Amino acid sequence: APHYPKGVVNEVQGFFRGRIEAATGAGIARANLVLDPGFGFGKTMKNNYELLKDLQAFKSHGLPVMVGVSRKSMLGKLLEVGTDGRLAGSLSAAVIAAMKGADILRVHDVGQTTQALKIVQAARHPEGLSE
Repeated sequence: APHYPKGVVNEVQGFFRGRIEAATGAGIARANLVLDPGFGFGKTMKNNYELLKDLQAFKSHGLPVMVGVSRKSMLGKLLEVGTDGRLAGSLSAAVIAAMKGADILRVHDVGQTTQALKIVQAARHPEGLSE
């Protein structure tokens, strides 16, 4: 029964602040840190979608953000499909995460996700496209 009195994004932000401080205080270089909001771990479906919606908030720490939502139950529950039916949901979530600033995506369907991210890249930088 996950409970985030200050909201899941605020609570994860606070957790990150504490862990970044602890890591750097222990001598770990910031360049070796990556933030993972932990989709699916101790969170409700609503919490997971709140994290995805506000993912860009985690960029405030100046560290890479990693997202692992591929084939997660948050997709299956919403779409009412089993693991094998989650490709469209996984691709959609990966595109949203990329558009919201994710630097690293953990995925199962590498080829399809790469294609989806090429579209994201083209939408972000159409000036780099040839006719």
